[in-house]
Amino acid sequence: MNKMAAPQPGAATLLDPTIEFLRKYPPFNEMEGGTLEYLAAHVKLAYYPKGSLVVGPESGVVRTFYVIQRGTVRATVLVDKKGVGLAFGPGEVFPLAAVMNARATTSRYTAAEDTFCYETDAATVEELARRSREFQRFTTRFLDSLLRQCAARLRNAYSEETLAQHSMHRTLGEVVRGNPVTCLPGTPLRDALATMQRNKRGSIIIASADDVATGIFTERDLLAQTVAGRVDLGTPIDEFMTPNPVGMPSTALLSDAALAMARRGIRHILVIDGGKLKGLVSERDLFALQRLSMREVTHSIEVAVDLVGLQAAAAEIRSLARSMLAQGIAAEQLTQLISALNDRLTQRVLDLERDRHDLTGVRFCWMALGSEGRHEQTFSSDQDNAILFAASGGDADALRARLLPFANAVNQTLDACGFPLCKGNIMAGNPQWCLSESEWREQFGDWVRNPVPEALLNATIFFDFRGMWGDLSLADTLAKWLHAETSDNQRFLRMMAANALQSEPPLRFFGDFRTSGEKDERGTIDLKAQGTRIFIDVARIYALAQGAAHQNTAARLRITGTALRIRPDEIEAKVHAFYFLLLLRLRHQHLEAIHGSNPNRIRPEDLNELESRILKEAFRQARSLQRRLRLDYRL
Repeated sequence: MNKMAAPQPGAATLLDPTIEFLRKYPPFNEMEGGTLEYLAAHVKLAYYPKGSLVVGPESGVVRTFYVIQRGTVRATVLVDKKGVGLAFGPGEVFPLAAVMNARATTSRYTAAEDTFCYETDAATVEELARRSREFQRFTTRFLDSLLRQCAARLRNAYSEETLAQHSMHRTLGEVVRGNPVTCLPGTPLRDALATMQRNKRGSIIIASADDVATGIFTERDLLAQTVAGRVDLGTPIDEFMTPNPVGMPSTALLSDAALAMARRGIRHILVIDGGKLKGLVSERDLFALQRLSMREVTHSIEVAVDLVGLQAAAAEIRSLARSMLAQGIAAEQLTQLISALNDRLTQRVLDLERDRHDLTGVRFCWMALGSEGRHEQTFSSDQDNAILFAASGGDADALRARLLPFANAVNQTLDACGFPLCKGNIMAGNPQWCLSESEWREQFGDWVRNPVPEALLNATIFFDFRGMWGDLSLADTLAKWLHAETSDNQRFLRMMAANALQSEPPLRFFGDFRTSGEKDERGTIDLKAQGTRIFIDVARIYALAQGAAHQNTAARLRITGTALRIRPDEIEAKVHAFYFLLLLRLRHQHLEAIHGSNPNRIRPEDLNELESRILKEAFRQARSLQRRLRLDYRL
């Protein structure tokens, strides 16, 4: 196996940093403290040189569970008799399925660079599953989800495209980490390590009393010396440091620092002005600085007072969302993140416009519809909104006249912020969708009583409404009324079901893709119309039939699946398939912004073997849902 066990310090020395490391990554970050301590006490740190095999089919039954502590492991997975490469980095685990099932792994795991792994035995993994509900859930998802592997590959590819576009024109002086950890020349290694641990830093700069740097020492140096067996804690740090570290002035650009790191194979740049040490910038700092934080984005929204500020906040939302996808966030969480931040931006727009319009005494609610109503917005979602207001007697027209200028201003501001106006004019600024309580009931009632094609089309958008801003009780009351109207109306639900069956998954009889499109879109698949829409429509129908108040597609599937007595693992397979399609759409929409193609259409030949295989499975899950709908409504 070409493995060497790293020398182990005392248990008290190892336990805390091990726990601190594990707490950064799922599922360990959700574990109870006692369970995490148990795991930390039952792991050992092992080293694998670049190119060495960690575990593979020839290793036999796998009884060791690996958590990557540092480095990269490449797994070669056989898909249709061809090898597909997947990369695993710090915090990721393998091969869980083989360990839990006491079998050989079907993949080869090889160190892509010098790598350290925490290792523990199968008995410890089984005990973790007994002790921790979160770990048990993690093992179940891991075992059942082939989609997870493909999603990781998509995110890796997306990450490469995203990182290549980040601007690095800021100076080191703008981002430098001040007060670097230092020690004097001649300091014993033991004391230098204690200083690093006390300050929770992975490096220390050796500098004279007048701040002239002579060397740098990092955790990577310690590991190299430890593996070589040359560590004597009493030896001066000068014997282990890298002398003459690379330094740059505070006026140098981040791009200059990144280039120096790439060319010299180093991970740290000292910031030096006038020969004096001012700070340190690491490779991790460079790329972390390019990512907006949630706090920064929400603050930008909160302080926006004009269109310029709102546009800047909207751009930050899109940047953060793309960065989060690049960092590995799943489609389920990402679409909810996009919707939540867009909600906050919309609410800020509404707050600002309310102050510019006289709406004193008007009781109303701004409603989100369609994908926004379901918390499933993507990068290219347009506006779908409406207004619901309280009126008495014959004052509905007068109140509408007061609300429409406000609604139009909101629609135009959102458009200027990058949320396109709805092509079908389903917006609050349209008098047709700025209605009183009684008018909305009359409109919904007409759609339910007379389910003609236009009514069914409107139902797919308006029945996913939710209150976003204003008097939310108005929307809640309307939703309860609507659920009562539809849950027992079999004729309406049957017509909705028939409409949902109009779009079929693009699979031929023998499982090949059935492509379509006109002109430059020939040979493509519409991931929205032929994919996600099927899951959305079916979930909506079952939610209406059961009077379920949930708007989100995954929540609807999970709730109604239980009521329909569909096995939880079958429902989760459908949820995974739905979000895999959303993930493909998100990635393609980013490319569309660059290349100008249709945001929802892809060419199957552009997919790799693993992506193609999972896409077919996702469409099979959609077909399975439609088959169930057809049987339940006898269509």
